[in-house]
This record gives sequence, structure tokens and C-alpha cells, in this order.
Amino acid sequence: MPVHRVVIISHVYLDPARRGKLHALAARDVDVTIGVPHRSIDPALHRAVEARWERQGGIETFPIAARRYSNFETLRFGRRELRALLRDKRPDLVQIEEEPETGVAAQLARGARRAGIPAVLSLAGNLERASWRMHLRRNATLDRVRGVIAGSAAAAELLRQERPALPLTVIPQLGVAVATNPEHAYHEGLAIGYIGRLVPEKGLDTLLHALAQNRGERWHLTVAGEGPEREGLERLASELRLSPRIRWMGALPSDQIGHLWPDLDVLVLPSRATREWREPTGQALMEAMAHEVAVVGTASGVIPEIIGESGTVVPPDNPGALAEALRAMADQTQRQPLARAARSRIMERFSDDAIAERTIRFWGEILA
Repeated sequence: MPVHRVVIISHVYLDPARRGKLHALAARDVDVTIGVPHRSIDPALHRAVEARWERQGGIETFPIAARRYSNFETLRFGRRELRALLRDKRPDLVQIEEEPETGVAAQLARGARRAGIPAVLSLAGNLERASWRMHLRRNATLDRVRGVIAGSAAAAELLRQERPALPLTVIPQLGVAVATNPEHAYHEGLAIGYIGRLVPEKGLDTLLHALAQNRGERWHLTVAGEGPEREGLERLASELRLSPRIRWMGALPSDQIGHLWPDLDVLVLPSRATREWREPTGQALMEAMAHEVAVVGTASGVIPEIIGESGTVVPPDNPGALAEALRAMADQTQRQPLARAARSRIMERFSDDAIAERTIRFWGEILA
């Protein structure tokens, strides 16, 4: 059964730069309405973001009054506003793109069930949650949905252990736009980039120790991100005598990240793998690959799935292996074929169009 009208609800789509998948769905004759909190706090830039109603490019943005909007873990939508959205749009399907253990996911699944509308859940979590309260919410959400879209194989495996009979597929929540003609500026030495939060689980300190081992090589590092570890990381860079070769840019809005790609040869995502953290999304990796920027990542969460054979994967917390991978990337004859293969991989599997096609196919299976 084809889906003609869909309501997709997630705080992620407050940022228009993240709506590529939605535009690809609309281009396939799906009437898309996105429900977003009427107001939120951008976690990277720490500023308020206001949503407004608009219809553009086949997509209608519908702000929903929300409580506790500054913390997505405790987000709640107004019940009357949510009921009005589902009643007025009468969609064939509701897609909930929030983690199942959150209160808002349970609320949305309950609201869709009461309205008699099939619901699909999109999740990225790849670790078990210890809190009994989270388990209760997760179970309540999963009880009320017709199928689940997992963002990674690890997230899917976790769900299969819990609900082996629940229809399931693996599709990232967000795709990327693939550059038609990637541009690369000329620069001396290896131009290395890191994009992400400055927190311990992201492993930027591992990258700094690796670069210290490559002090005799020609390279420079651009860091785009902000977080509580910035002061300590800058101090570590100074102790390792790397500071003159590092540019700290702070957090950048999503629509400005694209300006970095021409200036980078390789993007590194050195995430750790612990009981509490495995990389759940790897969005920056996909964007780099789409712009023919070579990638190096660690074996954490979704990273190896994204990179495949078109980049380099090293063990987490291993500066020596990371240093060796970066020395290899300095050789243009090795780096360029990987960068071209990375762009092809993204186009085939992780582009906005590819993800839209796979999503529509799964919807059809759910409603058949």
C-alpha cells in the first residue's frame, strides 16, 4: 500500500539544513508534514531556535507547543496541539524520530494509536539503557508501533533481541546531499579536520596524541566544535607542542559546515567505544565522504558501517594506529582513490535520495 501523506515528528528538523531526506520524499509525491517543537535550544550553539509554520518545496512545517523544550530527554508536546495535527492532516502513517525510551516518543506513539494511525519509529540508540524507567518507556513505545527503522546494525541487533517479531530495517535517520563537482583548494601538507562536540567520548585527545607522533610530517588540523573539554584539549595541544598547527573554530551552524570541505584532505572521527558510548550516527563522516574528503574513523558504533572499504578504520584509543593511518593519507596517490570511492558509496547508500527510496519501500511493507 503506497503512502501518500505522512507526518514525521522530530526535534531534529528544527534545523532546515537537516531536511534533505524530507525534500527527497516530497519529490516522490509524498505529502510530508513535519512536526517540531515550537521552540528549542540549539545544543551546539546554545541559542534559542523558534519554529514557524511554513509550506515550502512540498513540505509543511507544523510547530507544536512543547514543554521542557530545552532538554530533548524530557520534551513533551501539548496534547491538544498534537491531536489537532493528526486530526487535520489525517496521514496514512506517522513516523516518530525520537529515541523510544524518551517520554516524547511514548507520548507520540500513544497519540498515533488513539488516532488510529499506524506509527513507525526511527531510532539510533545502540546501547542498553540501565534505568528501569527508560525500560518501561521503551517497552510502552515499542508496543504501539508497527515497525522500526534502526540507524545502524548495532541498534537493529539490540532491537531484534527485544522484539524479534517487530518489522525492522536499517536506514540512517538523515542522509546527505552529494556534491556534483567537489572542490578542493590547494594547500601545503595534509589538511586534517575534526567536526563534533568536544567531549571525552569523541576521542579528540587521541587524535592530538597521534598527531604528536607525526610531528615531523607536514599537516595542520581544523577543529569545528565546542564543549566542556575545549580548555583541557587546548592545554593538551600546547603541552604536545601542536598549537601553532591547530585552528579552533568553535561550533558552526549546520549550513556553514559545507564551507570547510574544500579546505580538507581528510576528516577524522576518533570516537571511543565504551559501555556508555558507541558512535550512533556519524553524520559528519557522511558529509565529508559526499564531498570527496577521505575519512579515518575508529571501530565505534556506526563508523565502520559508514566507511566500509572506502576509508580507514582503526581501533579506538590507539594513537599509534591513528598516526600510521594519517601518514598513509598524506600520500595523495593513496588518498584520492579512497575519496572517490567514498563519494560513490554515499551516493549509493546514504544520499538523501537513497534513504528516501528505502524509507518508502519499508512504509509499503508495513502497510501491506
